[in-house]
Amino acid sequence: MKTPEPSKENPSAPNTRIFTYPKRRASACAEVLARLLSGEVLTAADTLSGAATMRAAAHVHYLAERYNWPIEADERAVGCTDGRVATVSAYKLPADCIHAARAAGARGWIAEVKAARAALRARAPDAYRRATAMNKAHKRPTPHPGQKGLFDEGF
Repeated sequence: MKTPEPSKENPSAPNTRIFTYPKRRASACAEVLARLLSGEVLTAADTLSGAATMRAAAHVHYLAERYNWPIEADERAVGCTDGRVATVSAYKLPADCIHAARAAGARGWIAEVKAARAALRARAPDAYRRATAMNKAHKRPTPHPGQKGLFDEGF
């Protein structure tokens, strides 16, 4: 379903945009949208550290395609710890979209997402313990005697 666009001929026409949101408030995708609606500019590194997801581009694509959010991507140069300069995408929502969404009640949805994600994060210590136990119980195959690691000499 296409979202109606505001009239370009009359800039004072009321916003006719229909705002839809991910149903699962505790999802990383919902947190990405909540952060964008809060005015943040997000890179993949930001979503990894802030929303615990390595899939920033996938979430942005999903939000744009499924929910019709007009997320913009700008390229930025960033320095890397290995001495390179990389180009990354920085995602944001246009200011007029943020204002219109807030006027249509986005603040309540953002608060719900923050509460749901906080409840999920409260369970993180238990998740770490369970993951450690699972990894200890997992028997790994013994490598072939002639196989060496990528950075071992004589590979």
